[in-house]
Amino acid sequence: MDPVRAISTDRDQARKLADTNADICFLALADANGRATVRTLVLRDIAENYFTLFVNKTSPKWTAFAEGTGHEMLIWYASVLRQYRISGTLEELDQSIVIQNWQNRPDGSKYLDSAYEELGSQSSPIDSRDILTDKISQLKQSTNHEKMQAPAMVSGLKLTANRIDILDLNHQDRIHDRQLCTYDDGAWTSQVLIP
Repeated sequence: MDPVRAISTDRDQARKLADTNADICFLALADANGRATVRTLVLRDIAENYFTLFVNKTSPKWTAFAEGTGHEMLIWYASVLRQYRISGTLEELDQSIVIQNWQNRPDGSKYLDSAYEELGSQSSPIDSRDILTDKISQLKQSTNHEKMQAPAMVSGLKLTANRIDILDLNHQDRIHDRQLCTYDDGAWTSQVLIP
C-alpha cells in the first residue's frame, strides 16, 4: 500500500465533496522548551513521499521549526472519514519553488505577506484589525497584484514522510481500521494496528 497515493486519492474525493479540510493540514511543532503548538496550514503539494507547506519566516512556527525539537502533521478528511498522521524529516523548501508558487497564491494572501514587512511579524500584537485592513487597502491601491514579488521572508517547508498512521472510520460496526505505514529502502510497508 502506498499511503501517499491514498492521501492524494482521498484529497481528490474530499475536494469533490466540498470538504473544508481538503486543502488544509494541521502541523504540530514543539519549541525548545518542549511546548507543543498546533497550527492549521494550507497543504500545497503532495508528491512521491513528501508534502509542501508555505510559511512566513516571521512566524513563531518558523522559530519552532528552526529549533527542530519535534513535529507531526495531521490530515483529516471528514467527508471520507479518514485521518492521516505523518512523521518524517522536516526541512526548508527550496526558495526557487517558493517564489514560483507564490505567484499562484490568492491576492489577499500576497498583500498580507507584504504587510508583514511594514506592520510586524506574524502573530505579533496590533492595536486593532482596522490597522491591518487599512494597510492591505493601501497596498492594493499602490501595488498591482500582478507585479508583486514574493517578500524575502516567505518560505516553505517540505515534510518527507517516513511514517504514516492511517485511521479509517468507514466501518459501521465502529471497529475502525488502523494501519501504520513505514518507508524504508524506497518502499512502503504496512502493519495493522489495534485502533
